[in-house]
Amino acid sequence: MLELIDVNKSYPAVPENVRILRQVNLQIGSGQSISVMGPSGSGKTTLLNLIGGLDRPTSGKILLNRTNLGSLRDAELARIRNGSIGFVFQLHYLLPQCTVLENVLLPTLAMRKSKIEKHSDKKRAIELLEKTGMKAYCQSHPGQLSGGQRQRVAVVRALINKPDILLADEPTGSLDADTADQLTELLLELNQSQSVALVIATHSKKLANRAQRQFRLDHQTLTEV
Repeated sequence: MLELIDVNKSYPAVPENVRILRQVNLQIGSGQSISVMGPSGSGKTTLLNLIGGLDRPTSGKILLNRTNLGSLRDAELARIRNGSIGFVFQLHYLLPQCTVLENVLLPTLAMRKSKIEKHSDKKRAIELLEKTGMKAYCQSHPGQLSGGQRQRVAVVRALINKPDILLADEPTGSLDADTADQLTELLLELNQSQSVALVIATHSKKLANRAQRQFRLDHQTLTEV
């Protein structure tokens, strides 16, 4: 489903380029979960940005369902990001002026849809909010929620368009231990029930060990452990 082939990433700098990733190779199957650990500055966020089409590799290929993301025009890449890739970050990035339900439905607004499709999106949003224990908060605003609740809403938003892969960058980093455990359980449960591949970049060894496969990113290279 996802394959990285000899991926390198460097950024221009003076006096020479700074290499972040070197010859990264990775295969992720549908519904599989993997974790990526590594020290700060090792390139975990860069790796997720490349997988998610937010950045392009300096060389190598990133194939999502056999489509080379690096070869796409910006508009095509944006369409794939919106429909096939879900993102969860350490900060929830919910719009404070919108309700929970409105925040969840935001990614669906990028495409022109019929009334039937819009009704289907709303139904899916409510079903996911119910599955995550957030249905009762549909009309609440982010400022009325706890940190853990806001992250749950962010997860639902990431899943609303039925993505093939969910990328989670330090999703529990801003949460207390108990809330982090609850979010971990939620992510892994949704990984299975929604058949969505899950890639988690984290400093938490406890979270990393819950994934089916564990990787370490250090000295520019990615190694399965």
